[in-house]
Amino acid sequence: MALKLIVGLGNPGDAYKDTRHNMGFLIADAFIKRSESPVSKQPTLKSHVYRVTVNDHRLIVAKPQTFMNRSGEAVRAIMDYYRLTPAEIAIVFDDFDVPFGYMRCRFQGSAGTHNGMKSVIAHVGTTSFLRLRVGIGPKPPHIPTDAYVLNAFASNERSHIPDMVARMVDAMCITMTQPPAIVMNRLNGVSFLPDVGSGGTF
Repeated sequence: MALKLIVGLGNPGDAYKDTRHNMGFLIADAFIKRSESPVSKQPTLKSHVYRVTVNDHRLIVAKPQTFMNRSGEAVRAIMDYYRLTPAEIAIVFDDFDVPFGYMRCRFQGSAGTHNGMKSVIAHVGTTSFLRLRVGIGPKPPHIPTDAYVLNAFASNERSHIPDMVARMVDAMCITMTQPPAIVMNRLNGVSFLPDVGSGGTF
């Protein structure tokens, strides 16, 4: 079944704009900018919701405005409004267990330590939906999780983000009409940073 909804998780407001925890918002924004047709915005549903067209494929792209720990409320509202099934959605979020510059794609599994994903799973009612974990790690062991994810990217990371996010969106655009197994094979283990000698590039 083709992907119909991409939800990038993050926290609204300028205070969180450039933090690691808002990687999902960065991916969503890149999809919105990539749209081949005028973007229309639905201001309700506890989110900023956009209708976009990418590679002739129509998508809904959403940025929940509920704050991270209540992301599932927004995802459920969007799914109910557009009558979407879990097989038609993808959730994009940050993960400090994934190295910076990489993505990990899964179709099912637990939320791990990510509170946004815990909320999404609770409201969607299943763990079987596409999730794209965007690397913000590794987290130094001496730094508390909240402090790490809610801090801004380091300067050397910020310099890579525009190209890295563009490459990730390129890859997602190529695979978004494919079955989850193909998406996982194409995206996992690939570096989206330039000039990386291991792991390959997309």
